[in-house]
Amino acid sequence: MKNLFHKRNVSQGKSGADTAPAGRKKHKKTVVIIVIAVLVLLFLLLRGCSGDSRAVVTTTGAVRGSLQESISTSGTVEAEEVRVIFAPAGGKLSKVHVAAGDAVKKGDVLISYDDTQLEQTFRQAALQQKKSSAGYNGAVADSAESQAKLTEAETNLPVLEQQIADNKAYLKTLQSGLNQSQRDTANALADESYDLNQKAAGLEEELRNMEESDEDYTKKKKQLSRLQSQISRNAYLQQIAGSSDYVAEMEEEIQNVQELIADYEEYKAKMESQKNGSEAGVMDPYDKISFEADRELAEIAFAEAEKAYYESKAGLCAEFDAVVTRMDAVEGSTVTEGMQLLTLESSGSVKVRFNVSRQDVEKLEVGQRAEVNISGKIYDGEVSKIDRMATLNASNTPMVGVEVHIDEPDDKIILGLDAKLTVFTRSVEDALLVPLEALNADRDGDFLYVVENGVVVRKPVVCGISSDTQTEILQGITPNDQIILSYFGSIEEGAAVTAVPEGAAKAAE
Repeated sequence: MKNLFHKRNVSQGKSGADTAPAGRKKHKKTVVIIVIAVLVLLFLLLRGCSGDSRAVVTTTGAVRGSLQESISTSGTVEAEEVRVIFAPAGGKLSKVHVAAGDAVKKGDVLISYDDTQLEQTFRQAALQQKKSSAGYNGAVADSAESQAKLTEAETNLPVLEQQIADNKAYLKTLQSGLNQSQRDTANALADESYDLNQKAAGLEEELRNMEESDEDYTKKKKQLSRLQSQISRNAYLQQIAGSSDYVAEMEEEIQNVQELIADYEEYKAKMESQKNGSEAGVMDPYDKISFEADRELAEIAFAEAEKAYYESKAGLCAEFDAVVTRMDAVEGSTVTEGMQLLTLESSGSVKVRFNVSRQDVEKLEVGQRAEVNISGKIYDGEVSKIDRMATLNASNTPMVGVEVHIDEPDDKIILGLDAKLTVFTRSVEDALLVPLEALNADRDGDFLYVVENGVVVRKPVVCGISSDTQTEILQGITPNDQIILSYFGSIEEGAAVTAVPEGAAKAAE
């Protein structure tokens, strides 16, 4: 019995209803085939005796039922979380507690450091941080002191310059008055006093109309004070201008003013020197940024050294249940910060990775359930990731990577082993189903051969999902059609045939 037409190539899957043991199913199918063959041979003998030359075909009908589509494949067991452990600090490794292939629990000590060098490195970082902080604070304090001196000098210098100028003008008046008659001196002093009083009155009026917080208030207040001092001196000179001791008193006043001017000029020189010396001690914005950056860098280095010290002192520990898949650390060796020490792959979070073709990836979706067979034990899982990029396999065929998350892994799972898995993709209820072996395909698409009034009719069909034994028919036939399941020789559309229902063979069984 042979079907000469090209069969449709479908994905190998597992039907939800196909639960009988494989050996029993195979034996049952063999018996059915033998019985059908015997019936057909008897029918041919009878037909030969009667002179009927029509081909004999086995037929079946479409049935309604549920169908589960699945993809069966194999993949590799991998960890979902991989952590490469690097040396948190430079130092000597005193003990390596695990080796590649070991299983570890969260919190297990993996590697221990020699504390001596770690403590020295930590102490150096602490001292550098202390030094940097002290340098910053000292620079800020020195800058503040220099700024205070600079402000004092800049405030006093204009006042001193004005006082020197005023006293020099007063000295000139004294020297001029000494050379004039007492009367002229008295009159000159009276005129000058009048002018000074007018200026003082004007300043007093301005000050009454100003707020003390105004920018010019202090300046005008000082001008008024100087005018009032000059008015008092003129009053004194007017008083002594008519006395007999006028010349002696004038000479004494001139000497006093000259000494006062000398004192002012000496103090002015001191303020100028203070200004020049303090300007260099005031931090400019760039110096301040530099000091602050140095301090911050030292604090960061100290924090990192402190963290590395205490972490390393406690030993490098596993952060999750895992398997050591690579060990680079050597006991007794000296490592530098950032050197790779070992690799951990999670044992409590496991997946199976496999590749599928373009046809199968169209059926897959994240979240679909799966059964995974690892070393003979079945685990439940679900599709967790479908790559968005295909890669070429050894046959230059594009394949897409897929990952299935295992729900409840146990300690029997070994990373790197092969795993068999079945991914349950789509399913239908109350669908029209036909045996997969009855389906044919050519360049025009899928079709079925049916028998109508003893004649072969070709019916194009639209298929839905398929299992390894059945396929869903969406359009093209009805449950009443006699679908040709198998036949002897060859047939073609329009050929007269004799139909033997599949049910007859089952009844004979």
